[in-house]
Amino acid sequence: MEKYMNVDKRMTMEDAISKYVNDGESFVYANCLTGMPLALTHELIRSGKKNLMLFDQASIEEIDMLIEARVIDRLVTTFNFRVGGKRTTSPLERALKERRLKIEELSNLTMLSMMKAGAMGYSFIPVLSGIKMADFVKRSNYLGNQRFGEVKDPFTGKKQLVVKGYNPDFAFMHVQRADTAGNGQMWGAMFNSKWAALAANKIILTCEKIVDAEVIKSSPHLTIAPSFKVCAVIECPWGAHPSELAGFYDNDFPFRALYFATLGSSASIKTWMDEWIYGIKDRGEYLAHYVEKLGTESLDVLRAKPRLSVPADYGNANSYEWDESGYNRSLDMNMSQFVEFLDKKGVLLQS
Repeated sequence: MEKYMNVDKRMTMEDAISKYVNDGESFVYANCLTGMPLALTHELIRSGKKNLMLFDQASIEEIDMLIEARVIDRLVTTFNFRVGGKRTTSPLERALKERRLKIEELSNLTMLSMMKAGAMGYSFIPVLSGIKMADFVKRSNYLGNQRFGEVKDPFTGKKQLVVKGYNPDFAFMHVQRADTAGNGQMWGAMFNSKWAALAANKIILTCEKIVDAEVIKSSPHLTIAPSFKVCAVIECPWGAHPSELAGFYDNDFPFRALYFATLGSSASIKTWMDEWIYGIKDRGEYLAHYVEKLGTESLDVLRAKPRLSVPADYGNANSYEWDESGYNRSLDMNMSQFVEFLDKKGVLLQS
């Protein structure tokens, strides 16, 4: 296990999606509203993958991009940010009218519970029965009966509303830092990140910076993406832009406004995507194009000002069970004596 966990999983974004994403699969964003993995989203669009099913806790721009690029044909969501009022028709609305997208609406709690159940290995998990009166419970779409059910409470005998657990094929996730094995650390608003990441069968991870494993070990409470779940890790500064990321940069509202202005027609959003996604090779070119169009100062003003937390002290009186000479104070023996002891007991695994 240790050898597997220490495998260097760094690769390009293009290679990660080519290797680990297949047409027709399901995926989940393990970020919600902040720190969105938009660099990964752009690369997914450029990859030409099709017929994907998306679980998205709440969306600002990613759903509309993926719909317009014909990447997803099934969607489970709780919220999609919409601009323009009655004067415009969003990409989501156009796709539904043209019947090229199937959608299932849920509440934030029920979608999060689906991921939590999947992460914990449960086929279902209870939710508050009071929501049975809500339209999203009473009216099902393409998932049919694969959303809600009822079971008998073994303690009260009453009916209990439950949601089905899901394990998406992969998760997209962006974090502040990670090591080369893929242990990803995140702080700030996390919303769905823990359960969505752990529910997925594998995680494709981008981070602002790759750090030494000792940095990760020094603050284990921040590790939210464990290496055994991560299949690829990509260092990608500004990988969530124009979304914000705690400790690095703020929401780029002016840039987002330029994007929102294109959503009224397929022609206008296509022009935007041709410039900012299809006409761009990678995140480096994206940032260079941003600076060329909007100036360095437009990017610099977004950089976060430091606001450091108090470090957590993990020290103890016996920090290491085995000291540098190989002696264990608790067992009162050195490593060779311990191995000999285990061998006599017949508990050593033979290679």
